[in-house]
Amino acid sequence: MVAWRFWCFMGWNDVAKQYRRTFLGPVWITLHTAIFIVAFGLIGAQLFKYPAEWYLPYFCAGHVLFGYFSALINEGCLTYIGSDAFLKQTPYPKMAFVFRTVFRCSILMLHSAVIVLAVLWWAGRLGAVHWGALLGATALTLLAASFVVAILGGLAARFRDVTVALGSLMQVSFFVTPVLWVPDQLTERAQWVVRLNPLALFLDLTRSPLMGEIPSLQTWGAAVGVVLLLGLIFFWQYVAIRRRIVYWL
Repeated sequence: MVAWRFWCFMGWNDVAKQYRRTFLGPVWITLHTAIFIVAFGLIGAQLFKYPAEWYLPYFCAGHVLFGYFSALINEGCLTYIGSDAFLKQTPYPKMAFVFRTVFRCSILMLHSAVIVLAVLWWAGRLGAVHWGALLGATALTLLAASFVVAILGGLAARFRDVTVALGSLMQVSFFVTPVLWVPDQLTERAQWVVRLNPLALFLDLTRSPLMGEIPSLQTWGAAVGVVLLLGLIFFWQYVAIRRRIVYWL
């Protein structure tokens, strides 16, 4: 893989630098996320009339995964902009900085993944997790994430408004993606909010195995289709702009 030692070291160093001189370090992420999930999860179970043993794991997994998707999109816009010091000095492989961003976001997500496992254990659902389906969904999600980060990194390097626009869009996306609510609560006419939402697609793909369900063949097929489309866009864009990125920084 492209300069894997470089992007692994840089991604790990980004995480370590973020929590340098703090008392609890990355534990703050876990504590903050755990408090929010427990507080809203118990209230949401009563608001939406679901058993806490089902709704809390559902919301917990959705919240952690959506936070991961949001971080990939927001930080993906800064992939090349935040690495201008490296790109202006040495012709590093551009994809090394893409993998650096994905690796960093994945490490930070794993801090909150501990909460998901704890909630599943509390609800008695840890033994029902389909680990094989989860592994496949994770691999597909990471591949899609790499394409998305590369595409957005190139766009944001050329058009700086992309970063601000996507930041606002992700705030709205939180409410139109089934994180707090269940798709079955929508009317048939409103189901398009879920069907045309790629975030909802990958959320369902990765959350279903955690909830003891196997994603449907339709979900797998749609996810593979999205990855292929992203791959085509990425290769077209990468060939067109890879030599121009350094001049845009």
